[in-house]
Amino acid sequence: MGWVYFIILLAVLFTVWHFAAIAIDRDIVLPNFAATMRQFFRNWTDARVMNGLFITLSRVVRGFGIAVAIGLPLGILMGSAKIVRDALSPFMNSIRQVPIMAWIPLALVWFGMGDGPSLFIIAISTVFPILLNTISAVMGVDPNHINAAKSMGASLPKIILTVILPSALPNFLIGARLGLGLAWMMVMCAEFVATNEGFGFLILNSQQGFQFPTLYSLVIMSGVVGYGMDLIMRLIERLLTSWRFKNAAENK
Repeated sequence: MGWVYFIILLAVLFTVWHFAAIAIDRDIVLPNFAATMRQFFRNWTDARVMNGLFITLSRVVRGFGIAVAIGLPLGILMGSAKIVRDALSPFMNSIRQVPIMAWIPLALVWFGMGDGPSLFIIAISTVFPILLNTISAVMGVDPNHINAAKSMGASLPKIILTVILPSALPNFLIGARLGLGLAWMMVMCAEFVATNEGFGFLILNSQQGFQFPTLYSLVIMSGVVGYGMDLIMRLIERLLTSWRFKNAAENK
């Protein structure tokens, strides 16, 4: 039934848009709904748009991969060792308070134009949700499970692989899901100023060219792509932690 309500809500929203655009009669404020939708569907077969989308998605995947490669092991280390957590927490909490847009001038100085600034912005905005959720998950592992593994002669790597990682996985996936959403948003910010190609650059280009139906259609398209990425992460979460959903269904 949820999909039915969603379709009804969408129909109401589009109807309001249609009549509001006619009443306002200014594309710069709200373009014609039909023209925007035509452009939206045309975007999916436009080679330039799809090439820009592919470039941006490749940046998101690489930047997200860097964040996972840093956030997961560091989160396990900080969650497991209080001395490391106490030493790194002030530094980490200071860095994560810096606004993302403040990093862009530095990223341009460090990496120049191109992929470098985008990857840096994605990684630094994505790593903290992953890191914090992993730390929280590791700290929440039942000590009795760790002690039981130690009593059976398990080594530290074995304990990490068989006790800590499975226990931390649900929270890590929540952090990864939040991080991926941030990555998709932040790559747009980076592409507005730090590159001359990609999906974000196309959005900026259409705004500067006063192509408002194209601008709105690209913004809607970015929302659809972001929603698709979130669905993929939810599917991965269900596959890797299927026991959580089975338990929830049994408890209903």
